[in-house]
Amino acid sequence: MALMSAGGRATAAGAISLAVLVSSSCTSTATPTTHDLAAELEKLGVALTCVRALPLYDDVYHLASMRGTICVDSDGSITQIRVFDSPTASLVALQDWAIDTDSQWLVQNSNWFAIGPRQHVEDVATQAEVAVPPTQSIPVLPKGYRPNPLDECAQFVSSTAYTYLTDASTFDSDRSAFEKVLPGVTAEVESLIQKHDSADLRGLAPEDPAFESEFSRLGPDVKSFCRDSSTADPN
Repeated sequence: MALMSAGGRATAAGAISLAVLVSSSCTSTATPTTHDLAAELEKLGVALTCVRALPLYDDVYHLASMRGTICVDSDGSITQIRVFDSPTASLVALQDWAIDTDSQWLVQNSNWFAIGPRQHVEDVATQAEVAVPPTQSIPVLPKGYRPNPLDECAQFVSSTAYTYLTDASTFDSDRSAFEKVLPGVTAEVESLIQKHDSADLRGLAPEDPAFESEFSRLGPDVKSFCRDSSTADPN
């Protein structure tokens, strides 16, 4: 799997536009509940046989809600299923992926997608009763899509948290740069990592699927911080 989160490192240079968060807010319409997402995920997951199944509790890089699973097969191959609260959210999340054309295929339908070996994603499509052929191309976003600035905030906070966990010396040396981009982010990262027991995360190698699973627990707090930042008084 190749996802932006896997090796991403937060930098100030690439996130200056986060300043718009001070005056930006998002509106929402009725969306599926987390129970709905979990139920749909459970239905899709029946298609897979896993020797190790790890939950994805939320999307830490986007404001949309997500439930997912990381399925490790007996041969070590990995299939991921992710269910989002809207079709657009599914497509937006896919823009962060780089499909490994040697081993990965994609099936995307409505508000979910599956990535993994071709047969596995075909099995998921069959379980979902949809005639969607596997592809190795990322679908484009809908015409007229406007990025949510809070997604950029979530990506920055989560990438900063990743740096804190995997490269503490860089986190300390770049602390002032992080703060210039998003005031309060370093204290928030330290707090939320401790809240979710950093010992568990620190004991896992970033390439271990369990790291991605545990890291996804940060999603709700990351989003809450970004929502608060978007409405904060800049003075």
